[in-house]
This record gives sequence, structure tokens and C-alpha cells, in this order.
Amino acid sequence: MRKEIRIMLIIVVCMMALIVLDLPVRFSKFVTDMPPYLGIKNAVAPASSLMVGPWGVIGSVLGVIACGLFDAAATWKEIIFELITTVIEGLGMWLLWHAFTPNHKVRFRQATDLLKFALIAAAISLLSGGISFLFIDGGNFLPVTLVHIISTVLIGIPAVIIYGGIMCQPPVIPAWYTRLHDIEADVENTDESFLMLNDKVEELGVRLGLSKKRSFEIQNTIEEVYLRIRTHEPEVKIHITIDVEEALSITFVYKGERNNPLRISADEDLVALIGLKLIEHRAIRTSYRYSSQTNEVLIVL
Repeated sequence: MRKEIRIMLIIVVCMMALIVLDLPVRFSKFVTDMPPYLGIKNAVAPASSLMVGPWGVIGSVLGVIACGLFDAAATWKEIIFELITTVIEGLGMWLLWHAFTPNHKVRFRQATDLLKFALIAAAISLLSGGISFLFIDGGNFLPVTLVHIISTVLIGIPAVIIYGGIMCQPPVIPAWYTRLHDIEADVENTDESFLMLNDKVEELGVRLGLSKKRSFEIQNTIEEVYLRIRTHEPEVKIHITIDVEEALSITFVYKGERNNPLRISADEDLVALIGLKLIEHRAIRTSYRYSSQTNEVLIVL
């Protein structure tokens, strides 16, 4: 899928998410005293920005505009207030998270990750509460602050976890940062090179508290793909990276002719077939891409 089309789809999905969370509550009067600029939809911008960066914020802004146009009772001051707080909270969550996360991972594997998310949510919600004095008569500091904090934490955390675990896409990070991999290695056609990679996987498992079974699955998957690449390209250097978000992804990049190790050849024996079937059984998603004399294999476990 072309990058431009993917970005457009992301924007549309985020816009529709906000509309779906907003309009039913707004028109059903589920909470009669709730002003139209408050609700669980306030979680969409900060949560989506962690997953897809500014594209989530743009989608959220378009959703706010659409809902404001549907609701004839909404005042222009309320719409402008919601637009401003949507941008501030979306970009604020995205920028502050990466500013305080050196490896730029978006994952909630430790209590400190949850605490950091909650503190950032509180900071941007307090700012939105303060801004309410500029647009809402008499201000609405406490309701704005509380609703934004509660919705962002209770809706945002599960949304990010589900996105990371099911979609298995790396988060979009600010352009001035470099994404750091949990493991990165250039593996030559030597036993020492491959054994060093295995040691790094074991260290990663200990550091992240992975079970021995999980660590073995990662090592075995890497070995199987590595050997299948080597069958056709015995001397090629293979660049292998491992990233752990809510799911774990392994990427193999190597030069040469088109060589898809995830495809079964007609002359392969039963042992090779079993190894490939094991990968298919373990993987959440696999993909292969060939461009400019470069092969790229992605396996998400």
C-alpha cells in the first residue's frame, strides 16, 4: 500500500473513531449535564497520537469539526475550544511521551510506563482546563480537567495496547528522534556471529522478563529464517533487528536477488516444510518486500 493512501486511511479511521464515540452520546443525552465538548471522545487525540503521530491528531480535528457541524446546538466558542484542546492534547501527548522515553517505545509493560502516561494525561488535561476560561463563560476547569484525564487513561491505555498487539505496527515518532531497536545486528556467515545474536536475545528476554519458552521461540524463528536465507545467499550479510512494543517484531534485511524465505520451494524436504509451518503457527503476521535489490522480511510474534 502506498504511503499516501495509508496516511489517508489512518486519518479517516481516527476521524470516524471520534465521531462514533461522540455523536451517540451527544444526541442521546446519555449524560444530560455533559457539555458537547466533553466525553469519552476526548481520549481519541492523545491515544491516536501515540500510535500514529500527527495523523491521529488531524483525524481527530476533522472529527471534531464534523460533530460540530452535525450539532446545531453547539456554539462556535465551544467548537473552537474543542479544536484547540484536541490539538494541544494530541501533540502534547505525542511530544512529551517521546521526550521522556529515550528508546521511543510505546509500550505499557511496567508500572512506570503507565504512570508516565497518566502524568502526561494529567498535565495536558490541566492545560485544557485552564484554556476553558478563554472560551467558556465562567470557565469549566474542574469538569474539563477530570473528564479529559479519566477518558484518556481509561480509554487511551487499552486502545494503545490493543493497537500494538493486534495491528503490530511501530509507532510514528517525531522526525528529530532516531528509533532505537531492542536488538540490532549484522550477521555474517559465521558461527560466532550467529551465537552473539542468540546471546543478545537471551539478554533481552531477561531484561523484559520474557519466559524461557518465549525466548526460545524468538531464537528458533530467527534461526529458521536465517538458514533459509543462507540456502540461496550463503555469503550475504543479514541485518537483523528486533523491536518489542506490545508485540515483538523481527526484521531481516539483505541485499541480492529476490529471495523470499517464507515461500516453500518445490524441491524442499519435509523438515524444511515443518520449520516454515512452525513460523506460520507462531507468527501474528508476516510480510516480504523486495525493492532496489534489497529483501526485507518482517515477522511479528
